[in-house]
Amino acid sequence: MVFDRILGRRGREIEEEEEYIDFNKIIEEPKTKSGKIQIKIEKLLEYKNTEKIQKLVREGNVILADTNELKNKDVEELKRAIERIRKTVIAIDGDIVMGPSSMLIICPNSVLVSRVKE
Repeated sequence: MVFDRILGRRGREIEEEEEYIDFNKIIEEPKTKSGKIQIKIEKLLEYKNTEKIQKLVREGNVILADTNELKNKDVEELKRAIERIRKTVIAIDGDIVMGPSSMLIICPNSVLVSRVKE
């Protein structure tokens, strides 16, 4: 049963191995990915990580970039990295928002992040 796998021993193994749970590894038949926008989870650990993030957003992916480690290490380097990514986002008419817990949300032009708080 799927719930046994999610909540049982297998779920604990996945949590120990990864920072997040990939339910496609647990569910027998993962959904097809064709024609869908992908959401990529990245870490912005240093300035050079901006190149990969810029490439991914140009390809049409939504990026959730954790900036906590770089923020704690060097705030000025984080500002430079965000500014570089922001310039790319402006060039492709995308969207960029700093979300909760220092999570940077970077979107291509086909996606808009709502700024309405309810």
